[in-house]
Amino acid sequence: MEALATLKPSPIGMPGVETWIIEPPGLGVALRISIARPVQPAVGGDSDANVAVVYATDADYLFGTVAEGARVGSFGGDMAPAVVVGIGYADETGDLSFVTKRRFLDFYRGPRRGFDAGAYGSFEFGGADAFLAALKDHVIPAVEKHVVNIDPGRRILLGTSAGGHFATYVLSRDPGLFQGYALMSPMLVDPQAHENGILPRQQGDGSMVQLVESLPDDALPAECRVFLSAGELEEEPLSMFADFNINSNAMRLRAVLARRGVDTQYFSVPGETHGSATAAASRRALRFLLSPQTAKQDWREALAAKPDATP
Repeated sequence: MEALATLKPSPIGMPGVETWIIEPPGLGVALRISIARPVQPAVGGDSDANVAVVYATDADYLFGTVAEGARVGSFGGDMAPAVVVGIGYADETGDLSFVTKRRFLDFYRGPRRGFDAGAYGSFEFGGADAFLAALKDHVIPAVEKHVVNIDPGRRILLGTSAGGHFATYVLSRDPGLFQGYALMSPMLVDPQAHENGILPRQQGDGSMVQLVESLPDDALPAECRVFLSAGELEEEPLSMFADFNINSNAMRLRAVLARRGVDTQYFSVPGETHGSATAAASRRALRFLLSPQTAKQDWREALAAKPDATP
C-alpha cells in the first residue's frame, strides 16, 4: 500500500497574489491588502496597456471569488483585464469572528453608536468616515504606487451587504473617487439603537436612497456606472433580512441614479438569499463594470494566424 503524500508548506497561496499589511493613521486597526495581478485575454490583448483596478471590501469573505472571477472573465475575453485589490483585516484568523464585528464599525456612516444584540454579540456602528479616509489617503496611493500599470481613471469599488452601504456612502460623499460601483445586496438603511438587546424592525427606511437623491444635480460624474443586485429571496416574509427591504431599496436607488443619467444595471439573483447571492452577483458586476474597451479578435482568425517570424 502506497504511503500518503506529505503536505508541505508553500510560500505561495493563490498564484499571482501578493499580500501586504498597512496601518492607516486614525483607523485603529491594521488592514490586510491582497493584490491579484491581471491576466491577459487568451486571444488578443495588450500586455503593456494600463488596466482597471477593482477594490473589494470584505476581502476576508470574498476576495478569492472576485479575483478568480476577474481573471477567468479576462482570459475568456468577456472582461477587460483588471488588478483586484482585497481590503481585509490583519487580525482576522479565518473564522470570521473579527471581521464580523469590525465591518459594522467601518462600513456604516456615523454617528458612532453601539448595541448589544444578545446571542449575536455587541457591535459598534458609525466609522465610515475614518474608513473612507484610510482608503483614499493611504490604501489607494500605496497600491497604485506599487502596481505601476494601474489606470487611476478606471477604479471600481465593490461591496456587499454592509459593504454595499459603504460603497453607497462613498458614492454620495466622493463620487469621483471611483468610476464604477458594485452595490451587492446593499444595506441601504441606517441601523438604529437596540431595544432591549434586539435590533428593532425598521421596515426599510431607505435612508441611503434619500442621501443620494438629495445630492446636487451635477454631483455624479457623467462616466459613473453603478451595478446593483439582490438575491431573489431576500425579502421573503419572516426571513432574517426581510424588514431591511434590500431588493426594494436597491431598485429605488437604481431609479434615482437613472434619473441622474447614471448608467446602471440591476440583477435579481434567482433562488438566492442574502447570504448566498454574492458569488453570482459579483460575476455579473464585473462583466458590467469591466466591459472590454476594444473589439474582440475572432478566435478562428487567432488560431489561423502565424507567429511573426521577423527577428
